[in-house]
Amino acid sequence: MIMTKTENWMHNSLSEIAEMCELTVEEQMLEVTSAEAFKNSLAEMIAFLIDHNFEKLLWILYRIDVDEEKAKSLLGKHLPEDAPTVLADLIYQRQLKKEELKQQFENTAKLFEDDDDLRL
Repeated sequence: MIMTKTENWMHNSLSEIAEMCELTVEEQMLEVTSAEAFKNSLAEMIAFLIDHNFEKLLWILYRIDVDEEKAKSLLGKHLPEDAPTVLADLIYQRQLKKEELKQQFENTAKLFEDDDDLRL
């Protein structure tokens, strides 16, 4: 099966997070085709970490660069059982932003490459 760019970055992002979590996950959990599927898979990993290795979860949130104040604020407004979903959404938003910035950088780099071809 050929993945779209979006499916590819979501798959890669989930794989990296699972590796950071030191979790072995089923391949089907990494095969996501939508933002909701991505967040659901991620929420499962987060729920496991909340129960088994909370310090690892905090380290991953730091490593991914999730805004700590935003996380605290949102978690304070939701029930504890909603924490995996809330954190999954924050991670998704951050990973999406990183992907958008990466695409902008690649597009800018291509423009500069094209300019180099014009110089004598």
